[in-house]
Amino acid sequence: MAAPNAKAGLAPDMARIIVKGVGCAVVCGAVVAILGVWHRSSVTLGPVAAFPLGLILAVIGVFGCALAARALAGWAGVFGAAVGAFAVSQVSALSGPGGDLLIQGDWLGFAWAAAAPLVVMAVAFLPRRWFSRP
Repeated sequence: MAAPNAKAGLAPDMARIIVKGVGCAVVCGAVVAILGVWHRSSVTLGPVAAFPLGLILAVIGVFGCALAARALAGWAGVFGAAVGAFAVSQVSALSGPGGDLLIQGDWLGFAWAAAAPLVVMAVAFLPRRWFSRP
């Protein structure tokens, strides 16, 4: 039974929560992408070859941000996290005024440019029942 003052659609409080969640998701996605751009090229030399620890941690950060956004704001939150992460990642791949690049054209750069959107898409396709509220 609906509340007497509720209109069709979302209640005003729920709409406000979703808008705040989307805003937080955009900021979270942008911050995680900035940290990912900064640390993705960090490597730890192992006994055989270089281990891309920074890239793995950056991808885990994007996954955590998208997961939290989906849990708090639903599909709109995932979209906000995707917009924030994708925008920062792609803008960082452009050359600056002096010709410098934050994301170089090496395998780590291509892996980061592909992994960030793919991880957000993976969170978008997780089952809805994992995020249902009782």
